[in-house]
Amino acid sequence: MQTAHLRTLLAVKNTGSFTAAAAWVHLSHSAVSIQMKHLEQAIGAPLFEKNRRPAVLTPIGEEIAEKAREVVDRLDDMKSMGDADDVTGRVALGFVSTTLQTLLPVVLARLRRDFPELQVAVHSGLSGQLANSVETHQVDFAFLSAPVQENPMVRMHEIGSEPLFLVTSKTRKEPAKIGEILRQNPFISFDRSTWLGEQIASHLAQRGLFREPDIELDSIDAIEHLVELGFGVSILPQRLLAPPLDKNLRLHSLGQPAPMRRVMLAAPQRCRRQTLLNCLIGIAAGVN
Repeated sequence: MQTAHLRTLLAVKNTGSFTAAAAWVHLSHSAVSIQMKHLEQAIGAPLFEKNRRPAVLTPIGEEIAEKAREVVDRLDDMKSMGDADDVTGRVALGFVSTTLQTLLPVVLARLRRDFPELQVAVHSGLSGQLANSVETHQVDFAFLSAPVQENPMVRMHEIGSEPLFLVTSKTRKEPAKIGEILRQNPFISFDRSTWLGEQIASHLAQRGLFREPDIELDSIDAIEHLVELGFGVSILPQRLLAPPLDKNLRLHSLGQPAPMRRVMLAAPQRCRRQTLLNCLIGIAAGVN
Protein backbone atom coordinates (compact mmCIF):
# COMPACT_ATOMS: atom_id res chain seq x y z
CA MET A 1 0.00 0.00 0.00
CA GLN A 2 1.55 3.28 -1.13
CA THR A 3 1.05 6.75 0.32
CA ALA A 4 0.46 8.07 -3.20
CA HIS A 5 -2.54 5.76 -3.50
CA LEU A 6 -3.98 7.13 -0.28
CA ARG A 7 -3.54 10.70 -1.54
CA THR A 8 -5.33 9.76 -4.77
CA LEU A 9 -8.18 8.19 -2.82
CA LEU A 10 -8.58 11.43 -0.87
CA ALA A 11 -8.53 13.38 -4.13
CA VAL A 12 -11.38 11.22 -5.48
CA LYS A 13 -13.34 11.72 -2.26
CA ASN A 14 -12.78 15.50 -2.32
CA THR A 15 -13.57 16.01 -6.01
CA GLY A 16 -16.23 13.36 -6.51
CA SER A 17 -14.82 11.82 -9.70
CA PHE A 18 -11.77 10.07 -11.11
CA THR A 19 -11.45 12.71 -13.83
CA ALA A 20 -11.35 15.64 -11.40
CA ALA A 21 -9.05 13.70 -9.07
CA ALA A 22 -6.68 13.04 -11.97
CA ALA A 23 -6.36 16.78 -12.57
CA TRP A 24 -5.86 17.37 -8.83
CA VAL A 25 -2.97 14.89 -8.45
CA HIS A 26 -1.66 15.45 -11.99
CA LEU A 27 -2.16 11.90 -13.25
CA SER A 28 -4.10 10.48 -16.18
CA HIS A 29 -7.60 9.09 -15.63
CA SER A 30 -6.29 5.57 -16.31
CA ALA A 31 -3.48 6.01 -13.76
CA VAL A 32 -6.02 6.97 -11.10
CA SER A 33 -8.12 3.90 -11.97
CA ILE A 34 -5.09 1.63 -11.71
CA GLN A 35 -4.08 3.10 -8.35
CA MET A 36 -7.57 2.60 -6.97
CA LYS A 37 -7.65 -1.03 -8.19
CA HIS A 38 -4.31 -1.68 -6.50
CA LEU A 39 -5.60 -0.08 -3.30
CA GLU A 40 -8.76 -2.22 -3.38
CA GLN A 41 -6.59 -5.32 -3.84
CA ALA A 42 -4.42 -4.31 -0.88
CA ILE A 43 -7.49 -3.66 1.30
CA GLY A 44 -9.32 -6.73 0.09
CA ALA A 45 -12.64 -4.97 -0.38
CA PRO A 46 -14.33 -2.69 -2.94
CA LEU A 47 -13.88 1.02 -2.17
CA PHE A 48 -16.35 2.37 -4.75
CA GLU A 49 -19.94 1.53 -5.59
CA LYS A 50 -20.14 -0.25 -8.93
CA ASN A 51 -21.62 1.56 -11.94
CA ARG A 52 -22.07 4.81 -10.02
CA ARG A 53 -21.21 8.13 -11.66
CA PRO A 54 -19.82 10.27 -10.18
CA ALA A 55 -17.66 8.07 -7.97
CA VAL A 56 -19.34 7.05 -4.71
CA LEU A 57 -17.40 5.44 -1.88
CA THR A 58 -18.71 2.29 -0.25
CA PRO A 59 -19.08 2.35 3.55
CA ILE A 60 -15.72 0.61 3.78
CA GLY A 61 -14.32 3.13 1.31
CA GLU A 62 -15.48 5.98 3.55
CA GLU A 63 -13.77 4.38 6.56
CA ILE A 64 -10.56 3.84 4.59
CA ALA A 65 -10.64 7.46 3.40
CA GLU A 66 -10.89 8.67 7.00
CA LYS A 67 -7.95 6.48 7.99
CA ALA A 68 -6.04 7.66 4.91
CA ARG A 69 -6.55 11.27 5.98
CA GLU A 70 -5.05 10.49 9.39
CA VAL A 71 -2.07 8.69 7.83
CA VAL A 72 -1.36 11.45 5.29
CA ASP A 73 -1.69 14.16 7.94
CA ARG A 74 0.76 12.39 10.25
CA LEU A 75 3.26 11.76 7.48
CA ASP A 76 3.13 15.38 6.37
CA ASP A 77 3.44 16.53 9.97
CA MET A 78 6.53 14.36 10.53
CA LYS A 79 8.08 15.57 7.28
CA SER A 80 7.59 19.20 8.23
CA MET A 81 9.18 18.75 11.67
CA GLY A 82 12.64 18.84 10.09
CA ASP A 83 11.86 22.30 8.74
CA ALA A 84 10.75 23.76 12.09
CA ASP A 85 11.04 27.54 11.54
CA ASP A 86 14.45 27.15 9.92
CA VAL A 87 15.73 30.31 8.18
CA THR A 88 19.26 29.05 7.50
CA GLY A 89 18.67 25.85 5.54
CA ARG A 90 17.04 25.38 2.16
CA VAL A 91 13.68 26.70 1.04
CA ALA A 92 11.98 25.76 -2.22
CA LEU A 93 9.69 28.40 -3.72
CA GLY A 94 7.23 27.98 -6.58
CA PHE A 95 6.20 30.75 -8.95
CA VAL A 96 3.49 30.63 -11.57
CA SER A 97 4.92 31.79 -14.91
CA THR A 98 3.07 35.12 -14.87
CA THR A 99 5.05 36.21 -11.78
CA LEU A 100 8.54 35.24 -12.95
CA GLN A 101 9.44 38.69 -14.30
CA THR A 102 7.62 40.70 -11.65
CA LEU A 103 7.34 39.12 -8.21
CA LEU A 104 10.24 36.66 -8.36
CA PRO A 105 13.09 39.26 -8.41
CA VAL A 106 11.52 41.18 -5.52
CA VAL A 107 11.18 38.05 -3.36
CA LEU A 108 14.74 36.86 -4.10
CA ALA A 109 16.23 40.26 -3.29
CA ARG A 110 14.37 40.50 0.02
CA LEU A 111 15.27 36.97 1.13
CA ARG A 112 18.92 37.52 0.21
CA ARG A 113 18.94 40.70 2.29
CA ASP A 114 17.10 39.37 5.36
CA PHE A 115 18.32 35.76 5.41
CA PRO A 116 21.80 35.65 3.81
CA GLU A 117 22.40 32.05 4.93
CA LEU A 118 19.16 30.77 3.40
CA GLN A 119 19.52 28.63 0.28
CA VAL A 120 16.65 29.41 -2.11
CA ALA A 121 15.56 27.00 -4.85
CA VAL A 122 13.03 28.23 -7.41
CA HIS A 123 10.53 26.17 -9.40
CA SER A 124 7.98 27.36 -11.95
CA GLY A 125 4.81 25.66 -13.14
CA LEU A 126 1.06 25.87 -13.46
CA SER A 127 -0.96 26.90 -10.42
CA GLY A 128 -2.47 23.44 -9.95
CA GLN A 129 0.92 21.75 -10.16
CA LEU A 130 2.44 24.17 -7.67
CA ALA A 131 -0.44 23.74 -5.20
CA ASN A 132 0.02 19.97 -5.36
CA SER A 133 3.78 20.42 -4.84
CA VAL A 134 3.07 22.45 -1.68
CA GLU A 135 0.73 19.72 -0.43
CA THR A 136 3.34 17.02 -0.99
CA HIS A 137 6.16 19.20 0.41
CA GLN A 138 8.09 19.27 -2.86
CA VAL A 139 8.09 23.04 -2.49
CA ASP A 140 7.66 24.98 0.73
CA PHE A 141 5.65 27.93 -0.59
CA ALA A 142 4.27 28.97 -3.96
CA PHE A 143 2.93 32.12 -5.57
CA LEU A 144 0.01 31.27 -7.84
CA SER A 145 -3.45 32.18 -9.06
CA ALA A 146 -6.46 31.62 -6.81
CA PRO A 147 -7.66 28.02 -7.07
CA VAL A 148 -10.78 27.01 -8.92
CA GLN A 149 -11.39 24.42 -6.19
CA GLU A 150 -10.06 24.68 -2.65
CA ASN A 151 -7.56 22.10 -1.42
CA PRO A 152 -7.99 21.47 2.33
CA MET A 153 -4.32 20.52 2.66
CA VAL A 154 -3.04 23.85 1.33
CA ARG A 155 -3.60 27.21 3.01
CA MET A 156 -3.98 30.18 0.69
CA HIS A 157 -2.98 33.71 1.67
CA GLU A 158 -4.23 36.40 -0.70
CA ILE A 159 -1.46 38.83 -1.58
CA GLY A 160 -3.12 40.96 -4.24
CA SER A 161 -5.81 41.36 -6.87
CA GLU A 162 -5.22 42.08 -10.53
CA PRO A 163 -8.12 43.53 -12.55
CA LEU A 164 -8.87 41.90 -15.90
CA PHE A 165 -9.31 43.99 -19.06
CA LEU A 166 -10.10 43.38 -22.69
CA VAL A 167 -6.99 44.67 -24.44
CA THR A 168 -6.70 45.85 -28.05
CA SER A 169 -4.08 47.57 -30.17
CA LYS A 170 -3.84 51.36 -29.93
CA THR A 171 -3.42 51.47 -33.70
CA ARG A 172 -6.93 50.13 -34.34
CA LYS A 173 -10.26 51.80 -33.71
CA GLU A 174 -12.65 49.32 -32.13
CA PRO A 175 -16.42 49.36 -31.51
CA ALA A 176 -17.61 50.33 -28.06
CA LYS A 177 -19.21 47.02 -27.09
CA ILE A 178 -17.11 44.14 -25.76
CA GLY A 179 -19.09 41.53 -27.68
CA GLU A 180 -18.55 43.29 -31.00
CA ILE A 181 -14.80 43.62 -30.39
CA LEU A 182 -14.55 39.90 -29.67
CA ARG A 183 -16.62 38.95 -32.73
CA GLN A 184 -14.72 41.19 -35.14
CA ASN A 185 -11.16 40.25 -34.15
CA PRO A 186 -9.02 37.12 -33.71
CA PHE A 187 -9.06 36.14 -30.05
CA ILE A 188 -5.74 35.42 -28.34
CA SER A 189 -6.44 33.38 -25.21
CA PHE A 190 -4.29 32.71 -22.18
CA ASP A 191 -3.78 28.95 -21.79
CA ARG A 192 -7.13 27.52 -20.66
CA SER A 193 -5.45 24.63 -18.83
CA THR A 194 -4.26 27.18 -16.24
CA TRP A 195 -6.40 28.56 -13.43
CA LEU A 196 -6.15 32.06 -14.91
CA GLY A 197 -7.14 30.82 -18.36
CA GLU A 198 -10.04 28.89 -16.87
CA GLN A 199 -11.19 31.99 -14.98
CA ILE A 200 -11.15 34.08 -18.16
CA ALA A 201 -13.03 31.44 -20.16
CA SER A 202 -15.60 31.11 -17.37
CA HIS A 203 -16.15 34.89 -17.26
CA LEU A 204 -16.77 35.01 -21.01
CA ALA A 205 -19.13 32.03 -20.84
CA GLN A 206 -21.15 33.63 -18.02
CA ARG A 207 -21.59 36.76 -20.15
CA GLY A 208 -22.52 34.75 -23.25
CA LEU A 209 -19.33 35.86 -24.99
CA PHE A 210 -17.33 32.63 -25.03
CA ARG A 211 -15.56 31.75 -28.26
CA GLU A 212 -12.83 29.37 -29.25
CA PRO A 213 -9.43 31.11 -29.37
CA ASP A 214 -7.59 31.65 -32.60
CA ILE A 215 -4.30 31.66 -30.71
CA GLU A 216 -3.69 30.16 -27.25
CA LEU A 217 -0.48 30.92 -25.34
CA ASP A 218 0.86 30.56 -21.78
CA SER A 219 2.83 33.83 -21.81
CA ILE A 220 1.19 37.14 -20.93
CA ASP A 221 4.19 39.03 -22.34
CA ALA A 222 3.85 37.25 -25.68
CA ILE A 223 0.11 37.92 -25.81
CA GLU A 224 0.64 41.62 -25.01
CA HIS A 225 3.16 41.86 -27.83
CA LEU A 226 0.89 40.18 -30.39
CA VAL A 227 -2.05 42.43 -29.43
CA GLU A 228 0.16 45.51 -29.65
CA LEU A 229 1.16 44.49 -33.19
CA GLY A 230 -2.50 44.11 -34.16
CA PHE A 231 -2.72 40.32 -34.46
CA GLY A 232 -5.83 40.09 -32.29
CA VAL A 233 -7.43 41.00 -28.96
CA SER A 234 -7.20 39.34 -25.56
CA ILE A 235 -8.26 39.47 -21.91
CA LEU A 236 -5.37 39.99 -19.51
CA PRO A 237 -4.74 41.07 -15.91
CA GLN A 238 -2.89 44.21 -14.90
CA ARG A 239 -0.16 42.31 -13.06
CA LEU A 240 1.36 43.40 -9.78
CA LEU A 241 4.68 45.20 -10.39
CA ALA A 242 4.29 45.02 -14.19
CA PRO A 243 4.27 48.13 -16.43
CA PRO A 244 0.75 49.53 -16.95
CA LEU A 245 -1.12 47.73 -19.69
CA ASP A 246 -2.32 51.02 -21.13
CA LYS A 247 1.28 52.05 -21.85
CA ASN A 248 1.13 50.10 -25.11
CA LEU A 249 -2.45 48.82 -25.30
CA ARG A 250 -5.98 50.17 -25.25
CA LEU A 251 -7.99 48.91 -22.26
CA HIS A 252 -11.70 48.13 -22.29
CA SER A 253 -13.50 47.62 -18.98
CA LEU A 254 -15.20 44.27 -18.39
CA GLY A 255 -17.73 45.85 -16.05
CA GLN A 256 -18.01 47.14 -12.50
CA PRO A 257 -16.83 45.67 -10.32
CA ALA A 258 -14.12 44.44 -12.66
CA PRO A 259 -13.35 40.71 -12.57
CA MET A 260 -10.15 40.09 -10.65
CA ARG A 261 -7.37 37.58 -10.80
CA ARG A 262 -6.43 36.90 -7.18
CA VAL A 263 -2.75 36.19 -6.57
CA MET A 264 -2.14 33.84 -3.65
CA LEU A 265 0.72 32.57 -1.53
CA ALA A 266 0.23 28.84 -0.95
CA ALA A 267 1.61 27.25 2.20
CA PRO A 268 1.13 23.85 3.86
CA GLN A 269 -1.89 23.64 6.11
CA ARG A 270 0.47 22.82 8.98
CA CYS A 271 3.31 25.24 8.29
CA ARG A 272 6.22 25.17 10.74
CA ARG A 273 8.36 27.74 8.91
CA GLN A 274 6.33 30.61 10.26
CA THR A 275 9.16 33.17 10.10
CA LEU A 276 9.61 32.63 6.37
CA LEU A 277 5.85 32.57 5.80
CA ASN A 278 5.43 35.90 7.59
CA CYS A 279 8.32 37.36 5.61
CA LEU A 280 6.82 36.29 2.27
CA ILE A 281 3.42 37.65 3.22
CA GLY A 282 5.09 40.93 4.23
CA ILE A 283 6.95 41.14 0.93
CA ALA A 284 3.75 40.58 -0.97
CA ALA A 285 1.89 43.19 1.11
CA GLY A 286 4.56 45.73 0.22
CA VAL A 287 4.10 45.33 -3.54
CA ASN A 288 0.38 46.12 -3.64
